[in-house]
Amino acid sequence: MTEKRTSEAQQRATQTYREKNREKTRKQSAKSSAKTYINKYCDLDDLAEIKQLVAAKEKELQGEQTQKDQA
Repeated sequence: MTEKRTSEAQQRATQTYREKNREKTRKQSAKSSAKTYINKYCDLDDLAEIKQLVAAKEKELQGEQTQKDQA
């Protein structure tokens, strides 16, 4: 049987943080998954698709920024 390395107090603190910061932890998890996919599983076709998605999102965000600047 393996011994727990994290104390119960630390586990409770981590759980409390995750509950209070759901969106932040969800974003961190998604970012980590994307990086793992790109670095470990992605082939050239997948990478080309991801580049298109990134370019489209970048254009969208730049458009939003331009609208904010004009307001």
